[in-house]
Amino acid sequence: MNVVINTGIFLIGALIIILLGSYLYSRQFSRMKRQLFLTENMLAQEKNKEIELENTLKNTAGIDDVTGLPNRHIFIDRLNQAINQSERSEMIFAIIFLSLDGFKIINEALGLSAGDEILKEAASRMQTVIRKIDTASRIGGNEFVLILTQLTKPESVIFMVQRFLTALTQPFYVCNQDIFITVSIGIAVYPADGKEGDELLKNADNALNQAKLTGPNSFQFYQKEMYHLSRRELTLTTDLRNSAIYNDFIIYYQPSVNIETKQILTMEAMLHWQHPEFGLLKYDDFSKLLENSGHVIPIGDWLLRTACQQFLIWKKAGLNPQSLMIKVSIKQLENPHFTYNLSQILKEIGLNPTALILEISELILVGKLNLIEKSLQILKKQGIQVGMSEFGTGKIALQDLRHFSIDFLRIASSLIKEVGQNEETRAIVQMIVGLANTLGLRVLAEGVDTEAQKQILCELGCFIMQGELFSQPLLPENFTELVEQAVIQHA
Repeated sequence: MNVVINTGIFLIGALIIILLGSYLYSRQFSRMKRQLFLTENMLAQEKNKEIELENTLKNTAGIDDVTGLPNRHIFIDRLNQAINQSERSEMIFAIIFLSLDGFKIINEALGLSAGDEILKEAASRMQTVIRKIDTASRIGGNEFVLILTQLTKPESVIFMVQRFLTALTQPFYVCNQDIFITVSIGIAVYPADGKEGDELLKNADNALNQAKLTGPNSFQFYQKEMYHLSRRELTLTTDLRNSAIYNDFIIYYQPSVNIETKQILTMEAMLHWQHPEFGLLKYDDFSKLLENSGHVIPIGDWLLRTACQQFLIWKKAGLNPQSLMIKVSIKQLENPHFTYNLSQILKEIGLNPTALILEISELILVGKLNLIEKSLQILKKQGIQVGMSEFGTGKIALQDLRHFSIDFLRIASSLIKEVGQNEETRAIVQMIVGLANTLGLRVLAEGVDTEAQKQILCELGCFIMQGELFSQPLLPENFTELVEQAVIQHA
C-alpha cells in the first residue's frame, strides 16, 4: 500500500516537474521568438533606410546643383536609350552641344553668383524650347548638351536651334543690369555622324568648335572634314606656345585713301602667320585660337610695338600716312595692364599717341561695353583714337552710336559689295554716312574693289576708302612704290 502511494507521489512530482519545465521552456521560447522578431524588424528598418539613402544619393548625383538639369551621368543613360530606340524605330536623333560664349568674363566682372543666375535662367529658357521627349543637360561650366529625339530628317533640327538662339540671345537681367550673351552651337546627327554615344559627342563637340570660329550666335552641323580642322587647330595651338613663333609672324599693311585730298589717311597693320605646314594664314584664321590660348595679349603687344616702329620709320623717311590703325581684341582691352603697357611702348618708340587708331569690332562691343569702358576712357585721355570696324552688321543700332566713345567708323565690306546691287543696301550706307557726319565721326568704307563702288560712295558722301582698287595688303618694303604709283593713280 505504501509502495503504491509513494509511486503515485513520485509520478505526480515528475508530472509537475515536466509541466513546469514545459511552461518555463515555452516562456523562454516566446521571449526568444519576440527578440528575434524585434531584431528582424530593426534590420528591415535599417535596410529600408539604406535603400532610401541610396536612392536619394542616386537622385542627387544625377542632378546638376546649379541648374537642376540632369548631369552627365543621367545624360549618358538617356543617350544610350535614344540609340536603342532609334535602332528599333529607324528614326534619327540629334546631339546638340551648346556653349554660352564669354562666360569667364561675366564671372570675373560680376562674380560667380551672377554667373550661376545666368546659367539657371539659360537652363529655364532651354526647357521652354525642348519637347517632353527631349533631354537638356548641363555637362559642366558654360556648356550644355541636348538630345532631340524622334526626328524624321536633319533639317528638323534647324527649327529647334533657331528657337534656342532666339531664347538665349534675349538680355539676362543680373545685378540690376541687362547682360547680353552670345551662343555657339554644334550638331551631330545619329546615325550619319556616329552610331556610338562617344562618337556622337566627339563630333558634336568638333562642330561646336567650328561654330565658335565662325562667329557669335552661329551653329554648325558636323562634317567629316572637321576632323582635319581639329587637327590643324591642335597643331596651331601647340605652335603658339613656342617662343620662336614671332619669327613666323609677318605684318602686312593696307592703306585707306582720302579721295578728296588724294592722300593716304591710314595704314592698317594686319598680322599674318607664315606657318611651315599650313602656309600663309590671315589673322581671322587663328584669332580665336590666340584668344582661347591666352597668347593674344603678348602677341598683341608685339604687333603694336612692331607696327608703331615701322610707322615711325616711314614718317622719318618723309612718307606721310597720317595714322596707323591696328585691331585689338576684347581680351586685350580687359587686361588691366593693357593701357599702361601701350603708353610705355609709345614712349619708348617716340610715337605721338594721336597717330594711333585702335579698332574694335562691332561684334565684341555688343553687351560688353561696360567691361571695357574704363580702358576706352583711358585710351581717349592718352590721345589715342578709337575706331569701330565691321559696322552695319546689325549688332548695334545706329542711334546707339552716341553711347560709344569712338572717333572712326568702318562700314562692313559686306555692305560695300552690295551697295551697287540693290537700293536697300545703298540706303543703309547712306544712313550710316549721314549719322557719322552728324556725330562728328570719320567714316571709312572697306572692301572697295571697283570704280563703280567708289563712284557710289562718293555720291553718298563717303570719301575715305580702303580696298583692292587702291592696294592689296603690302609688306613694308613695297610701301614706297605704293605711294608713288598705286594710290595716287586710283585716287
